[in-house]
Amino acid sequence: MPGELPWGWWLRARDGRFEDEDGRTWRTVRDAFWEGQLGFCAVHFAPEQHELMLRVMSVIDGPRTGDGESRHDLFAGDAMFWRFYRCWLAAIGMLDLQVKAPATSNPLSARLSPEGRSVLMMLRATRDPAWEGLPMAAVMEAVTAAGPGSDADRENALRSFEDGVGFRRHLFARERIGRAHLVTLTSMAKGSGARMPTRRVAWSMSFNDAADRDDLFAWLACRIDRWDDWGEVAFRQGADSLTRHLLGMIVVAQRDGTFR
Repeated sequence: MPGELPWGWWLRARDGRFEDEDGRTWRTVRDAFWEGQLGFCAVHFAPEQHELMLRVMSVIDGPRTGDGESRHDLFAGDAMFWRFYRCWLAAIGMLDLQVKAPATSNPLSARLSPEGRSVLMMLRATRDPAWEGLPMAAVMEAVTAAGPGSDADRENALRSFEDGVGFRRHLFARERIGRAHLVTLTSMAKGSGARMPTRRVAWSMSFNDAADRDDLFAWLACRIDRWDDWGEVAFRQGADSLTRHLLGMIVVAQRDGTFR
């Protein structure tokens, strides 16, 4: 059923390929979707388009963060591209426009359709490297609900989140060094001549007050699906690039009232 199983569950593995109900064969499940279902031609840059689709649909499926923030993060602030992409997803059946409420029948505010959720499950399951499991939805909801001012509730929610994060390749964490309260990003890196990967600090931000640090960490926690991409920014472009990117997102979130 759409929304319950990943797209392509009906494909049959045969002689190293995947066969659909019409007898067509595909190298991968993603190829069956991209070329067979959507009708795109086989091109060498298809994987980057699959990844973009995965990221956009993950944003739509996750906690609502505001269009402005998502545009800044995924489309460098290009509102026209963001709107076109949402309309395109609606046109191919990935968004639910069949609900009665007018506010949610707009492609710019619609959630994923059952078909869209199935495609998202498939894209996550076939991602290379494999998509890392995210903390339980209940924990994420607690972090989102426990905003600034609810200190005890927020601390409990953040600790539950930290326990559920696991050992990720790119990991934001709260730390304290002397009198400074920090949010750090550590990444798995293999040093020159090293026989095993080690964790290295790729980015950090220091605060004088623990509550301010926790505000930022709670905001990051609600966007855990973006951690790997942000970790790659810090690793490949440097800590300053990640700082500029995150600050730009926060400015947009503050303006839109979605910084929480």
